[in-house]
Amino acid sequence: MRKVEHFLQFGGVAEGWFGRHAGAFVRAGPRRTFPLGLELARPTVGTRVVVVGNAAQALHPVAGQGFNLGLRDAHELAEAIVDTPREALGGHAMLAAYARRRRPDRAASVALTDGLVRIFGNDAALLRWPRGIALALLDALPPAKRAFTRAMMFGPR
Repeated sequence: MRKVEHFLQFGGVAEGWFGRHAGAFVRAGPRRTFPLGLELARPTVGTRVVVVGNAAQALHPVAGQGFNLGLRDAHELAEAIVDTPREALGGHAMLAAYARRRRPDRAASVALTDGLVRIFGNDAALLRWPRGIALALLDALPPAKRAFTRAMMFGPR
């Protein structure tokens, strides 16, 4: 916001920071905040409509899991489209099957990110030691670390 305000105060254009495609900023509105919190869209499919990525769930931005989940949503949707006959595209059966396939990954990702925020965002003394031990074990066991990293990127498989 400070860079935009700087431009506005001195009459410059936004090209220096946003590129020439952004155009010139005419004015800036008041600053607003949006608290981080878990938001879920229900349902994620409708008649010829699919909600993917952060439109389907707003996760805490811990470790970029919302982005990863959105990529997996898009990949699965593309596979569903390719595997569906043209006349059935966007139909109830196709979208219900897509939603069923996405449900376990979505639930696991939501639980994981929300759990991480609750565990690491809590400074309770009873959680400090177990957290430290869990992180040390994860770091000391390369196969476990690889499995955890793979699950974070590709979802549960």
